[in-house]
Amino acid sequence: MDFFKRYGAIGPSQQQSPSETIQRLADRVETSTLLEDKRAAVLSLKGLSREYRKETGEAALPALLTVLKENKEDQNLLKTVLETLINLCTRDSPQGGTSNAGAAAGDIAAQFSQAILDDNDDVISVLLELLGDADSYVRYYTVQLLGTLHMHAGENLQKRVLVSPTGVGRLVDLLSDQRDIIRNEGIQLLIAMTESNADIQKIVAFENAFDRLLGIVDEEGGVRGNIVVQDCLQLLHNLLNYNVSNQNFFREASGIQRLPSLLITDPSQTAAGRNGAAGFDADDDLEWTAQHARNMLVVLDVIRMLIQSGNTNTVSNQTAMQQCGIIPPLLQLALAYEAPSSVRSQALYAIGDVIRSHEANQNLFQRILITAAPEEEDVDAKPIPEPAIVIVIRLSVGKRPQGVAENEYYIVRAAAAYLVQAYVGGNLDAQLALAATLTPPGDADTATEPEKHQSAGSLIVSVLLDWRETGSEDMWRVWYASLLLSTILRGFTECKEQALKLSIGDESKGEESLSLLNELVSQARQAAREGVNTRISLAMLTLICVWLVDFPKGVATFLDESANVSFIVEQINGSSGVNALVQGVAAFLFGLVYQFDVEPETPMSREDLYPILSKRVGTDQLLVRVQRLRDAKEFQYAVGLAAGTHSNAYGGIPNEVYFDNVFTDIFKQHYEGFRAAVRLSPNEALANPSYAYLQGGMAGYAGSTASGSAPGTPSLAAAGISRAASPAVPLTTSASAPSANAQSMEPAVSKSELEALQAQLIDQAQQIEKLKHELAEAAASSKQDAESAEDSSETIQILAQERELREKAEAERDAQATQVESLSAELERLQKQNLESALSPENPDAAKLASLESQLSELKLKSEADVSSWNSERAELQKKLANAEKQVVKAAAAARNTNKKKEQQQATALERLQKDVKAKDEEIAKLKSQVAELENQVKEVAAVDELKSKLESMEKEQEDLLVYLADQDQQAKEYRALLRKHGEDIPLSDDDDDEE
Repeated sequence: MDFFKRYGAIGPSQQQSPSETIQRLADRVETSTLLEDKRAAVLSLKGLSREYRKETGEAALPALLTVLKENKEDQNLLKTVLETLINLCTRDSPQGGTSNAGAAAGDIAAQFSQAILDDNDDVISVLLELLGDADSYVRYYTVQLLGTLHMHAGENLQKRVLVSPTGVGRLVDLLSDQRDIIRNEGIQLLIAMTESNADIQKIVAFENAFDRLLGIVDEEGGVRGNIVVQDCLQLLHNLLNYNVSNQNFFREASGIQRLPSLLITDPSQTAAGRNGAAGFDADDDLEWTAQHARNMLVVLDVIRMLIQSGNTNTVSNQTAMQQCGIIPPLLQLALAYEAPSSVRSQALYAIGDVIRSHEANQNLFQRILITAAPEEEDVDAKPIPEPAIVIVIRLSVGKRPQGVAENEYYIVRAAAAYLVQAYVGGNLDAQLALAATLTPPGDADTATEPEKHQSAGSLIVSVLLDWRETGSEDMWRVWYASLLLSTILRGFTECKEQALKLSIGDESKGEESLSLLNELVSQARQAAREGVNTRISLAMLTLICVWLVDFPKGVATFLDESANVSFIVEQINGSSGVNALVQGVAAFLFGLVYQFDVEPETPMSREDLYPILSKRVGTDQLLVRVQRLRDAKEFQYAVGLAAGTHSNAYGGIPNEVYFDNVFTDIFKQHYEGFRAAVRLSPNEALANPSYAYLQGGMAGYAGSTASGSAPGTPSLAAAGISRAASPAVPLTTSASAPSANAQSMEPAVSKSELEALQAQLIDQAQQIEKLKHELAEAAASSKQDAESAEDSSETIQILAQERELREKAEAERDAQATQVESLSAELERLQKQNLESALSPENPDAAKLASLESQLSELKLKSEADVSSWNSERAELQKKLANAEKQVVKAAAAARNTNKKKEQQQATALERLQKDVKAKDEEIAKLKSQVAELENQVKEVAAVDELKSKLESMEKEQEDLLVYLADQDQQAKEYRALLRKHGEDIPLSDDDDDEE
């Protein structure tokens, strides 16, 4: 108060406005020579700057900057100035301010920040010098001011810092400050400045920032530390992100070797995970806090960033990580059930990135065995080691732990599937090894424990086949089981054949035995009928598509069950109740079956499928279904995902996930070929050279031709002959031969040799006529035999023999024609060499030679006319022969269909008889049981009768005894009476008393 009275700023007799007071204080700061006055004025401005920011900045900012540059020794004054500048540049709005007020306050703060950066005397250099000031408050407020300026004009501030020779170095020195508050502010400032500036990233890295940051992390308790640890790890991430030189420096400075220690959550396990041994302690029950999880996620993000696919240093970084033993602690973290699902999923992704396309790391992961701790109720059980890949597959398709939500556990399933794909990718041995584990579920040792100690392939198959139970619990189990089996089968014929050998059903127990492929189709049919979740139907159908691509043997197995084609056609043509995505996948599957149905012993040939494609389904309808699938947002979403990722990074199920990356890749690779294949009839596919691979399994049946020629196509031999008849010899004589000697040159051949050549040419023409006649007879005979043949197999054999004769005749004709043309060419050459001498007037044979020349020309014209006529006749014969072959093929197909129908009728009748016999057997069994019951009843009746007879006999015996007893009593009475008469003293009995 004394100060304001002294300078007249505030007094009892007069009242000034805030603007006038601020202007007066700014003048005092600028003009006062006493430090005490400056301090008091700056202190007053500091208090007013919070409420009157705009007025204070406009009036006092130049004066404050001047004080900052000219009074570096007065630390109290510097501290107050820095605080005032921070108030002016802070974006926070006044308390109770509206959104408009907050925006206005932000604009004012940005304006003052830009004014500080535009200062001509370079205030930024002064601030960078103050970072080394001895007073801790000055350093602290300086860092705060630089951070505030960076919020408003980060790019300009970064340029000013880079211009300063020691600017970045002073910022890095803040990491070593003994006062945590200054160090922490310095970390925040470096995080902001290194986020997108590669130059600052490089300078900070070469200022030994990596060691300093990792040292702070260790001091703060590792990943279990506070938010400072997260800031340090975030700064480390910024330094390495998109900066190849920093990544190289980090690897060369042994930074990668320090990463495994950050993954160990228990300090007692600092040595765990070396030499490929995964250390697990069942007593570990460390609580995971939210901060702990955030810290660990940043560490895992750093690891994944160093081994991103496509980087030049990825392989080197993968090797370094394998050498420092990073896989076991990552695996331990991924299998820690107490850890958050986000952490576990990122750990699985990191393992996948470490081993992806790296043979040594894949082999190391393959050798890791994990011994699970025994259950609480089975402590005495001996634990059995299991391969790590089995545990990972169990994470992807196994049961969800109790208490974990489906949305939360989904990201763990997705990450586990990504790891399996990384392990199998480019590793054919691993792919084949997993295919070898495909076994039927339901063995004795897995009946009670469906997942524990079950092979990887058996677990996948059991989840797929038991989709009702697994799908009701967690639909994603079935979805990811389909994805993993697709990954195992993809692009490897041996794996597809191995899986094709698997049969489901025990015939000894009366169960029908089906191949796994047809069993999956059956399960897809049941899922469609029951109207379950669309993803389950799609999972089954997309798996079958991946299986059948480029696998004719699998297509033949698929066609073994006639109901399979009917089911697919039903899904394609369904107008209601069928999902559009299911229709599209079913259409694509049918097209693949048609495209790759080239197995010689297929149950349904392409000729049998083509009417279904063209009439029942319709080619255009099929293509429309597939096109709609291709344009669906669900399909486009799957195409846009990275390979193997089907989840958000840190949780949640994307609603758009319907397809996996394996199916989408197969779809993209075969889409154009699929569209072209379904538009071609079987014969057109054979004639198209772009689809020569479709002829692989079709060359043996009637109607097929040699590669590159279509049935019924006229031969191009004539054209070939005409081209061959143009020898590559000059039409003029050699330039070195003197023209004067041309007339006196001796003939190159004699007259007799020329006549011999002409005779040979005539003979060849006669042989051609003979071959034409033989070929015509063979074609006529073939046609007659084809029309009169009753048995299709004999007709096909006859046609094959005739075709061999035709081909032999063609070969001989071509050889003779070639010889004729060679002779003709030789004759022309000789004629040209002897042209002048032969036509000379002095030559007595000139007239004769001219006559021979004329005869030769006529003979050539006649030969060419005959060849042309023969070609047309041959084309007609070939057409007729092709028609005959088609008729035979149709007859054979009709016979096959008839036989199939008969077989089906017989099978139906046999099945009906079996059912009748079974019903009779059941009736007989019932009658036998009734007879047995009646016999038992009869036996019981007989026993009752016997007992009755015995009872009656006993009653009679009793009556006899009673009579006898009565007689005896009467005799006793008489005896007693006689004895009394004779004087014997016999006491009276009850009977005697009764009589008296």
